[in-house]
Amino acid sequence: MIETTFDLRYNIAALTIAILSNKTPEQAFAVIEETSPTKVYDNKDVIDMVRFQKQGMTYREIGEMYGINKDAVRNRMRKKTFSDGSLKKVNN
Repeated sequence: MIETTFDLRYNIAALTIAILSNKTPEQAFAVIEETSPTKVYDNKDVIDMVRFQKQGMTYREIGEMYGINKDAVRNRMRKKTFSDGSLKKVNN
């Protein structure tokens, strides 16, 4: 895959936001994507949400990273994971 100038600018902008506002890279990309069209969250995102929750983050904090509210985080995790945090075999 060839990285375009837009991709580089996007990554540099996220890096700048992360450094200047003391945010994680995920939070920085979420800030940039707030003006983007609605994002469809895939299984990798749900796995990350589960991992963040196991590390002690709240639904609200996770939602802030992804630009969604706490109820949306909880619903995505509930629909796509079992109680042990493993992914169900479902399509996005």
